[in-house]
Amino acid sequence: MSWTDELHSWIESCESRGVVAIVTHRNGDMDTVASGCSLAEALGSSVRCVGVHVSKVAREVIDKLNFNHYRMDSNRPAWPRTLSGIIVVDAGGPSQIGIQLPPNIPTCVIDHHAHSSDTWNLGETGLHLNRPVKATTQIVYEYLHQKLPSMLTDRVRKLLMTGLISDTGHYRHADSAALFDAASILGPDIEHGDVLDLLRTTGLGRSTRTATLRALSRLKVEISGGWTVAITSCGTHEGLVGGSLINAGADVAIVTNSKNPLLRVTTRASHRAVEAGIGMGDILSKLAELHGSEGGGHPGAAGWTTEIDSVEAVSSILSRISAIGGGEN
Repeated sequence: MSWTDELHSWIESCESRGVVAIVTHRNGDMDTVASGCSLAEALGSSVRCVGVHVSKVAREVIDKLNFNHYRMDSNRPAWPRTLSGIIVVDAGGPSQIGIQLPPNIPTCVIDHHAHSSDTWNLGETGLHLNRPVKATTQIVYEYLHQKLPSMLTDRVRKLLMTGLISDTGHYRHADSAALFDAASILGPDIEHGDVLDLLRTTGLGRSTRTATLRALSRLKVEISGGWTVAITSCGTHEGLVGGSLINAGADVAIVTNSKNPLLRVTTRASHRAVEAGIGMGDILSKLAELHGSEGGGHPGAAGWTTEIDSVEAVSSILSRISAIGGGEN
């Protein structure tokens, strides 16, 4: 049985018994939201896409395309009494969704992260689909293409494209399979420029600009293994700050956010660094395992939540980058 057959059978079984919830991860980025909303739309009225947070860009995109995403209270999540199944999209482990899932409900995880220190325990009724692709939206597209092709409307295709484009860093980290899927999703009727227009937001809000500028004022630069590493801290928008540092010329960006008693570390790596062997997901996953915490992600974008202080955390990352080497001498 193929993985699409297995997934289809699992979903049909759950839908026959009640309501299915599709849960996005706690960061609410474009890939998780596009995957969840597209799948919910295709599966019908007995399925809802829910989560604790939707990013600014993702919110603007789903509002423009008229998709629904329902917010859940992380402290008191309200689940339907007829809940018969849960599908988690784009989360490498249970701590990444930000809510406690109800017990004894069959759960399916659809994901593409190769490195995570946090693991799922789904039991006999669960299903774990982890595919070697660049974005979870590719997995959702393949499933819909194989099993529910009539549900691949222009709206759904456009939304799937926004997730693929975003999670590949506007194709900087795309491989041939991702580019092939992009062409297939677009088909003959959807203009690529129209999808890019969806991702152009109304501009950075004041809080985003303030966070970025404050982070830049605290910026330090280190050379590790021949790589230029930009290091800073901020209280919000860590991913955007990290991306800005890469766009400014850094090979690796490390952004810390201290939320007592935990430290959140967000990292980004340039395409050049990733191609040379700098895999931030692998680095942070191994550090998380070493320190008994949670971490992982992609080669070019990864996160780590830990109880150690920022000095030790940054030093540990720099040491791993230095050991890999490969940068300019």
